[in-house]
Amino acid sequence: MKLKTVFCSLVASTALFAASAHATVTVAGITFADNAFADTLISSTGAYTTSGGSLASVLTDHDVGTYGFSFSPSAAVTMGFSAVNVFNGAGADLAIFELGIPDSFRVTINGVEKDYLSAGTGFNANGFAVNVAKIDLSDFGLANGATINSVVIGLDIHGPSGTVPSLSLVGGLNVSPVPEPETYALMLGGLGLLGFAARRRQRRG
Repeated sequence: MKLKTVFCSLVASTALFAASAHATVTVAGITFADNAFADTLISSTGAYTTSGGSLASVLTDHDVGTYGFSFSPSAAVTMGFSAVNVFNGAGADLAIFELGIPDSFRVTINGVEKDYLSAGTGFNANGFAVNVAKIDLSDFGLANGATINSVVIGLDIHGPSGTVPSLSLVGGLNVSPVPEPETYALMLGGLGLLGFAARRRQRRG
């Protein structure tokens, strides 16, 4: 087997191991890798009421029963993924959870805005109905396989009964792991081996 083929197989195996090293969790009937949730509040606009604790803590604690909401005009949060990239794959790629009466989110990705109405999941948390809006990255003009690591979620759309979304959790449905330093080291080492082999072939020629 050629060295290049061996190297590519090794890198693919390492990436596969990294992706499979995480357990799965189920939220309101939807299964995620346990590292596939937005884990960083990059920014926020507006004043928020939460279920307890800071806005960052309730939106990144992986508990669908905690939440934050705002009646401020132009209220929005930018949520980031540090452990994974969310990619445009088959079906929905993102799931945005909120509690109570189904409400609408304004989602912005790469400067493109789309509104999504959440729908009931049949599950409850912290005494509230759990709703979800599923997002397809194709709606934003992303090519198949293209990735994102953040999403802007507008929370100021008022529903017919005067409610606004009580954002609780953002999860990636199609995700790929962010390469860890060991993976980069493996790739660099493999490239070095390929370069060494190429130089040996040149000397023989």
